[in-house]
Amino acid sequence: MATVRYLGPEGTFAHAGTDRLRTIPPGAHLEPRPTVQEIVHDVEAGRCDMGLVPVENSVEGGVTGTVDVIVFETAGVVLREEVVVPVTFSALRRPGDATDPTAVLSHPVGLAQCTRWWGSRGLECRPTSSTSEACRLVAASAEPGLVAIASAKAGAIAGLVAVEVGVEDHHGAQTRFALVAREEVGPTGDDKTTVVVTPPSEVPGILLRVLEPISHRGLNLSNILSRPLRQGLGVYCFVLTVDRHASDPAVEAALADLAALGCEVKRLGSYPAWRDG
Repeated sequence: MATVRYLGPEGTFAHAGTDRLRTIPPGAHLEPRPTVQEIVHDVEAGRCDMGLVPVENSVEGGVTGTVDVIVFETAGVVLREEVVVPVTFSALRRPGDATDPTAVLSHPVGLAQCTRWWGSRGLECRPTSSTSEACRLVAASAEPGLVAIASAKAGAIAGLVAVEVGVEDHHGAQTRFALVAREEVGPTGDDKTTVVVTPPSEVPGILLRVLEPISHRGLNLSNILSRPLRQGLGVYCFVLTVDRHASDPAVEAALADLAALGCEVKRLGSYPAWRDG
């Protein structure tokens, strides 16, 4: 039986994302884990078959912690699938706690997406490792006035009740998750390819020169992210997502041109594009 690990505990948006996966075997065993780093390294080491981790949020942008683990700390992990999960938050507290809220607990991303709600009330913020962990801490505490910001599912699992629903600043927010594995799936005809491009040092206008082979062949970039190489200020690699499979001749030619330019190109995988409905 295949094992799929996700950023836990139960009730997180990653947990909800497992219901939307299309490339995992039927009956796959789902296991929550506390950190993205553990999940990605477990996949690479073969301690599990696949892992679901957040890579982008429509409000906050790229989840750089996840990107950095995949880019800098692994050699055999690829992106197998993407899945997009709607993000809506509730403010939740223990049943019977009628005290006015004094402190709010959530994952930093959850706090960042609900600043208007807790900021207008002047609440103390306490970051947690996940939204579900926030619910667990609120449920287990005797401190009055604690509120967790999380999904309604996470609140129900922890036995909390809603103070208010839909407390996010931007309604309609979404989080993109990546299913990481050691093997890709084949082309579907509607795919994306993510690569890491590390340009040669001290080349003027390097970003433009990196993008030219892609633009010249009519390829669409759905995402571009720069990450520091940790070698000093101004030294970056670029994480690019192209809206075609790596086996497409145009993609192959563009990547060959980048290599000819002196760039190091690391392919992170080709995978089916997410389409709602």
